[in-house]
Amino acid sequence: MRMNFDAPKPEIMVLHGKNITYQKVVDNVLNGIEEEGIPFLVVEMEEADPVELAFRGAELSNLGVGIGITEKEVVLHFIKLKEDQPIFRIPAYSDDTTLRAIGSNAARLVKRMPFKNLDNTELS
Repeated sequence: MRMNFDAPKPEIMVLHGKNITYQKVVDNVLNGIEEEGIPFLVVEMEEADPVELAFRGAELSNLGVGIGITEKEVVLHFIKLKEDQPIFRIPAYSDDTTLRAIGSNAARLVKRMPFKNLDNTELS
């Protein structure tokens, strides 16, 4: 008999819709997370409201942090917040720096570091 001692991996959950036409948006968000050195998992889901996707991601994440991405919006959520009150919401057409900043902020939430402003400067 083989025992399974594998613990669930701590990672930020990034959820997006199936028919993805906005891969550049996803890539920029993931680059922001990666720059901060926190693991992540990307999951393709049925298209839904980005807030719902982000909250579902936070529920699935062992770190309690989820990002929901649709063609219109990117949302960062934390499990300890109410579902309808995410931390950040930005348009998916935001510039690359802003998209990376929201990914970075997801990682900084895990590390308990100050957030980057969505114009990529530190918040006090």
